[in-house]
Amino acid sequence: MTIFAGVCSLKPDAALPSALLDELRKHVSRQADDRRLEHGAPGFFVVSVDIGAFGADGRAVAADGSVTLVAGEPLLAAGEAKAEWNRQDDVQLLQRLFTEDGGSGLRQARGTFCGLHYDASGKALTLFVDKVGVRPLYLWVGPDYVVFASALRILEALPQVTRQFDVRGVTELAAFAYALADRTPYRGISMLKAGESVQVKGGQVARTQYWRWDGALDQLDYAAGVDRAYSEFMKAIARRQRGQRIAAAFLSGGLDSRVIVGGLAANGNDVYTVNYAPDGSQDQVFAKLVADKLGNNHTQIETNADNVGQGYRKNAVNAWIKSTFAGVDTRVRPPLIWSGDGGSVGLGNVYMTPEIVQAMERGATDQAITLFTKGIPKRIIKRDSLDTVVDLPFQGVKDELAAIDSPDPGRKFQLFLMFNDQRRHLAQHFEDIDVERIEFQLPFFDADFLDSVLRLPNDWFMAHRFYMDWLARFPNGLDTIPWQAYPGHIPCLLPSPPGLKYQWDVYYDKKMYAEMRRANAKNGRQMLASKRFPDHLISRGTLRLASLLTSSGVRDYSYLIKTAAVYHRYWNASHDQTARA
Repeated sequence: MTIFAGVCSLKPDAALPSALLDELRKHVSRQADDRRLEHGAPGFFVVSVDIGAFGADGRAVAADGSVTLVAGEPLLAAGEAKAEWNRQDDVQLLQRLFTEDGGSGLRQARGTFCGLHYDASGKALTLFVDKVGVRPLYLWVGPDYVVFASALRILEALPQVTRQFDVRGVTELAAFAYALADRTPYRGISMLKAGESVQVKGGQVARTQYWRWDGALDQLDYAAGVDRAYSEFMKAIARRQRGQRIAAAFLSGGLDSRVIVGGLAANGNDVYTVNYAPDGSQDQVFAKLVADKLGNNHTQIETNADNVGQGYRKNAVNAWIKSTFAGVDTRVRPPLIWSGDGGSVGLGNVYMTPEIVQAMERGATDQAITLFTKGIPKRIIKRDSLDTVVDLPFQGVKDELAAIDSPDPGRKFQLFLMFNDQRRHLAQHFEDIDVERIEFQLPFFDADFLDSVLRLPNDWFMAHRFYMDWLARFPNGLDTIPWQAYPGHIPCLLPSPPGLKYQWDVYYDKKMYAEMRRANAKNGRQMLASKRFPDHLISRGTLRLASLLTSSGVRDYSYLIKTAAVYHRYWNASHDQTARA
């Protein structure tokens, strides 16, 4: 499966509203010709769509009407050494293990997935996500039934689901680009946490943490830690590739996609790579150097004013897939795209500054949080709402840190980032997967690989130190080609062509920056003209001035407009607007 949504009654044998079932069928995909697969029992219904990327069914249905369904791939340990093992084997084993012992299969999974198991005889529903929670699953608990979906847009579209504006969730979104913990922009709608399962049975809803990342660290020396991490990463690549000859991958000028492509090449795969970046950038040039060294079939997509706002340039990437693989034997199913998401944070400790770590080690948690986030820009918030709103991001981070148990203070902050920033990192991708039709292979989110690094001392990983020693383990000279280094991290001292654009400097040309400003200013004007505006939260006067100055080019206040846009978007999408700051 790729997307699914459904409902479970909280009242024994109560009939589910037929109108709700029709809405679920309608909204599970925005593609009218997508085949809807349904499964129902008294008090339970689920509908799903599969775009066919994984080449094997994501459902298992038992004789008694019980069903197990997954989106993504669990990659259970039982199939580790079996080249023929596929997603259907995973799902069937999960089905059996849920029946026998309540789902121990989740603890042996290393993949990126979400799913459900419905026990027809016991009338019990279990919802679950992977150990990091990268593949989202959303839940709404009403008075009569529970509604769930793998995309928030589905719950937003259902008239039966009450959407009450959540000031805390929306403010966190405005501050970080993601809400914290299990929050969403709506009260009553939650997102499952990392390694979490939810059981609905006998009218009760219970949440369980089947996997935890905190606790004691492994007692391993540095060299052994590097070797173990390399071994687990190569296993993560081999397991996902499953002996296929061809692989398709993003390739940037950084390191995360480089090690994936290098690992695939080292395993003997024919790798087709694609890069999207402005002409004359380090990203573009360094990617080409890697592709040339490894002998990849490489394609460059220029980032320009037409596609800069589109994450992963998916329209162009889809066109590249169709043209590149139209006549290539991909064993029936289209290639998945290998992506380096997760590497810079999980292995490179991006966002973890020495000052933050030192504050954590001194027990100065408040200082560490202040170093990490400035919260939201105060000038866009109405004065009489400031006292309530302004501290919400700080308190959210503090609550999350307090819930993590680790003997290493730096690692504690790193786990906060994994549970929040990284868990939500691909949420928008999965929101739009029905339209964009691209599935990713994500080896940096492999649970066994992460287990090999997240249980080691945090200091080893600061500023990409561990990463660079790990990189040197790859057999194809990946560390001999210049890379685009993060500011404040180990610099790249290798010679490179002069005058290349650097991602954390002036990256785009003036025309593109002007186009971005105009788009933001237009959005500001449209918000001001809308009939439903969060006047109790957002200052109209500030937004009006910010839009005018940004449009004229006098000064760029796009950050204020974008902050207002977050509040405006969810205020308009809410049914119940009684929630006030």
